[in-house]
Amino acid sequence: MSEIAWGIASDKIAIVMAVLLITMTMLSAGPLHPIDNLINNAPRPYWDEIRTFLILWPDTVASRFVAIPVLAVTVLQLAYWHRSWRPIILGGVGVVGMMGLVASMKLLLARNHPRTGDPAFFGDAGGVSFPSGHGANAILIYGLVLFLIIRYNAARPHIVRRLAYCIVGIAILQSLVSTYLHFHWFTDLVTGMIAGGLSLRIVMRLDALIPSGRTTMWWPWYGGSFWSSDPPASDSDGDDGTARAKVA
Repeated sequence: MSEIAWGIASDKIAIVMAVLLITMTMLSAGPLHPIDNLINNAPRPYWDEIRTFLILWPDTVASRFVAIPVLAVTVLQLAYWHRSWRPIILGGVGVVGMMGLVASMKLLLARNHPRTGDPAFFGDAGGVSFPSGHGANAILIYGLVLFLIIRYNAARPHIVRRLAYCIVGIAILQSLVSTYLHFHWFTDLVTGMIAGGLSLRIVMRLDALIPSGRTTMWWPWYGGSFWSSDPPASDSDGDDGTARAKVA
């Protein structure tokens, strides 16, 4: 466990993402207030005509009610194909870790809601605007779907590229819709995406540190035991991502 913790803590990309998250939080506390106010007070054309549509449709694309089912289908399918708990473990750890990080920051910093017109932290209104959970979802959950697809070679390269473009599109769409609807300050969304990116990097690093075969041997169809450290005799592939023959 200590080796895994050290491996995550010493990851250079994770360190950069963590520093970026702290820096963005500090900037959002004051220096970037003019930008937040400028975007928050900008005119909202066609407000009455499209507001309801935006709330019911585009704004839900990065919600957990939509993103988590997409991730669940992906991890369950990959777990079945490869007879491994690893996709399920990575998906669960990523979502729970990201939600814990975002919720902790929301409760600790208590930023005012955009409708108050005051982007200050520790507001009297008891807001939980910062950082954006939808922004974190767009990067972590959909990014995790893409990572698992790449890791297990579940799609051809041109499909992977298109999925990556879709994730970028979802992140941009979520930012535009949330700021238009006064659901979040601009810096809420940027910081949320950074938090999601940090969580995603930690999951990727965790996957690299978990020993090969450690999660496959728990798979009940291979005769392994959850409590035993001995892999099943019939398992020779481990968790290296090599595709197995699909069961009809």
